[in-house]
Formats: sequence, structure tokens, C-alpha cells
Amino acid sequence: MLIPVSVATRQTETLPCDILIVGAGIAGSALACGLRDRGYSVVQVELSDRPLDTARGDHFQCVVVEILEQWGALQAFWDAGAEKRHGAIYYTNTNEVLLNAPHAGLPIPHPYYLYLHHELIGQTFLNLAAQNSRYTLFRPARAREFDIGPEGIRSLTLKLPEDHPAPDGFTPGQTVIIKPRMVVGADGRSSRVRDVLGFEAQVHDYENPLVVLFAPRVEPDPMNNVTIFMSPHGTISRIPRAFGGWKVGLPIRKADIAFWKTATPKMRKSAIAQRAPQLESIDAEVGGFYPVKLLNTTKWVHGNTVLVGDACHAMHPARGQGMNVAIRCLAKLMNLLPDVGEMVDAETVTRRLRAYESGVKPAIDKVLADNHVRGEEMDSLDASVIARSAAAMKVINADTELLRRYRLQSAGYADAIGVPNQE
Repeated sequence: MLIPVSVATRQTETLPCDILIVGAGIAGSALACGLRDRGYSVVQVELSDRPLDTARGDHFQCVVVEILEQWGALQAFWDAGAEKRHGAIYYTNTNEVLLNAPHAGLPIPHPYYLYLHHELIGQTFLNLAAQNSRYTLFRPARAREFDIGPEGIRSLTLKLPEDHPAPDGFTPGQTVIIKPRMVVGADGRSSRVRDVLGFEAQVHDYENPLVVLFAPRVEPDPMNNVTIFMSPHGTISRIPRAFGGWKVGLPIRKADIAFWKTATPKMRKSAIAQRAPQLESIDAEVGGFYPVKLLNTTKWVHGNTVLVGDACHAMHPARGQGMNVAIRCLAKLMNLLPDVGEMVDAETVTRRLRAYESGVKPAIDKVLADNHVRGEEMDSLDASVIARSAAAMKVINADTELLRRYRLQSAGYADAIGVPNQE
């Protein structure tokens, strides 16, 4: 008697899909979330099965909160424990206010930042993505074996790990050949998709890495403001964390990494207080060290494939824009995608992706250039550079119109990327 071979026993399975997303960091998981009600069949591949790094970006700009609301995702973030951050204040080390930039009073739907731990942001997006009955996540799975042609990426062959549960309908150790109509490279600064397609990129390594520390809150702040202190010894930022606590970040010289790795609590307190005596009571533990890099590819699209997020535009965290810019770009990309029925037409897919690139990349190039200027200032430990930056902030703070523009830019509404549903 012949016994049918089931999916669960086949050694190789071919899986066609509308959209393949390579990477499940913030950009990849956000896109999967945004697509969940659009009718596409979506396959996502992620190498790591660990949570995202909690020390990385943890807030959504006001404009991104609006995007989340439009995606029907906002409530899920409140349910996950997100809180509101109402502004930012810059001080000198002698407690002089340089710049006070509240979000309250701006003519926007959500005059606040939403903040939540980085790993919870990613997981919340993936939880929402899983609501799509046509969504499959392979994690962990190594996206290495691409079949490339003039039309872009034809297929990705995965060998599922033997020692990890597989998605429903698949088995550990099975080979899966994914055949997408469109591919999104959301696999970060070390993007494999970018490399296999030969995208060229401008890269700039900033001189000084950042050290990130975590500390309990020692004073209340009902506005949950970010406070940045500027001294001749460098800048230091105190950022409220969801569920209590602060994140403290500062640029340091590479040679000082050894100090921060071995410093006693008393030594860390002294180093923090040197830049900001206001923070002398903070008892902080080191969370990690981060080299900072600017990356900007010359193009985003090759046939049926598009790069998003850090895979094509990584930036200095000076203004906290990285994942926010990525999500704003994703909202634009989603507005330009072919309908489900049009995905079978490769020329339509390519044409829409090129329209996205030509319409959005020039604005991103400008954002990156502007952010680079601010990044160089934050990167510097030169007292004269810090003094010039502080003086420029005082000018903004004293001018009503300049301050209004600054606040709108901080909220995400004053650059050429645009706002939701605005082409």
C-alpha cells in the first residue's frame, strides 16, 4: 500500500510567499506587524533566538506613535508596559538650562514619546505579526544560501536546526526553499542581503564608543524627561526606563573601556559626577559598550529586493532617530506596495520599490547628513566643541520660532520624510 508523504516527513519543502523579510530586529518585526492585516503571505527569517539588546533604542517619536495607532498596534504597547516621555532638557554641569523642549502643546495627535525596553518593543511587534494567519517565522535560521538573478533574489534555502522546534508544518533538520515575490533586507548593519546583492555603502566610524549604564531612579519626575548634561569633560544623558530605573549613556575614549569594565561603584560615581555633579547620587551598573557607525548605501533596491533600517541607513544615536526613521520609512514603503493580486507581476513589484527609493531616499540622505553633524558634536570630548554646541542650544531656547521648529523636529514632524498618509 502506498502511504502519502506528509509535509512533516519530507526532507525538502518549497515555500512560496509574497514577502520574505530577512531579519527580525526592530525594522523587520515592525514591518511584519504592519503587514499583518494586508493579506500578504509573509515569511520572516531571523538568525538569533535571543531577546534583543535591552540597552538599545527604547522610544518612539510622536509621529511613530501615530503610525502605530494607524496600524492598530498602539494598545499592544500600552499593554506591554509602555510609558510616556514628555520632553528633553539640556543642562550645563552647573545646572543652567540650555534647552527645554517639551512635547506638550504641539499641534499633533500624540504629544509625547512612547518608551519601552528594546527587547519588549521587538517582541510586541512579533506578537502582533503572528496574528497574520499567512505568517511564518523561522527562528533561529541562518539566511545564507540565496539564489540571485537580474530580477533580484529568486530563493533562499534554509536548513532548519536539528535542536530547535520548527514552525507548524515543518520539522527540525528540514531543508526549506523559500521562493518570494518580494524580499526585504532588514538584517542590520552587517546585512547579508546587502552583501550578496553588492550594494555599495558610505561608512563612517565615530571616534568614541558609548558606554551604557543602568541605575535605579533616585528622584521622581512625573514628566519622565530625558535630561542631558553638558560639561567640558563631555556629555552624559539620563534617560527614564519603563518599569522604573534610568539608562545613562556617555561617549568615552576607547582607552577608557578598561576603566569602565573594572571600575568599582565608587569609581563609576566619581566618573559620572565629573560630567554632571547633579548625578552624583546615581549608583549605576555597566550595561554595555557600543561602537558607533554611520552607514548609508548608494541605493536601496535591486529588482524585487529592498533594504530597510540599519541595513541601508545606520546613524549615530545622538538624536534617538534610528529605529524611528526606519519605521517611518516602512510606513512609506507599505503605502507603495502592490496589492496582493499584483504581487505575481515582477515588473510591478520592482517599479513600486523603485518609486519608494526615489521618493524617500533623498530625504533620508538629508536626515543622515544632519544627524551626522549632531553625532560629531556628541562624539567629541573637546571642551571647545561642547561649548559651541551648548551656545547653539541657548540660541534655540531663546527664540520662540526656533524652539517651535526644534520641538516639531524632535517629534518627527519637521523633516522631508513626511507624516503618515502624506505622499
